Amino acid sequence: MSKAQIQSAEATVESAEAQINTVSTQLKNTRLFAPCSGIVGKRWLMPGDIAQPGQSIFSIVNDQKLWVSVFLEETKLETLHIGQPVLFTIDTYPDATFMGKIFTIGSNTASQFSLIPASNASANFTKVTQRVQLKVSIDGMTDGKKLSDYRILSGMSAIVKIIRQ
Repeated sequence: MSKAQIQSAEATVESAEAQINTVSTQLKNTRLFAPCSGIVGKRWLMPGDIAQPGQSIFSIVNDQKLWVSVFLEETKLETLHIGQPVLFTIDTYPDATFMGKIFTIGSNTASQFSLIPASNASANFTKVTQRVQLKVSIDGMTDGKKLSDYRILSGMSAIVKIIRQ
């Protein structure tokens, strides 16, 4: 075998290894990993669709961390604090009273990040009481029943009573 044939064969081997690395990288990019375990709430792509970088494939609901979102008027926030007890009922289970605590008080009003922010181009000012999001944990039941006996889903409506301390 001549020196030229050996160099050509080595170049062919290097090219094949580069192709293997390229295919291996492409194969790794075909796997999708969810940020948490849970239930797929909505699929944005169907089988056969091509996903673009940064595009949402599905919405996932973490079924291990449940909470109740409360949008409370800013005028009622003065005496609230993290850890304050809360009682609430869920419309699906009107006879069951759930217990929880405030674990997050929002850092902004709901209108601050709305898709279509209010424009005050006319220089007229109308004062509107804003709402701030609170998150309330779902810790248990007042009657001692198990939370696992109830199927709580994302988007359910609740009636919330914050216990003043």
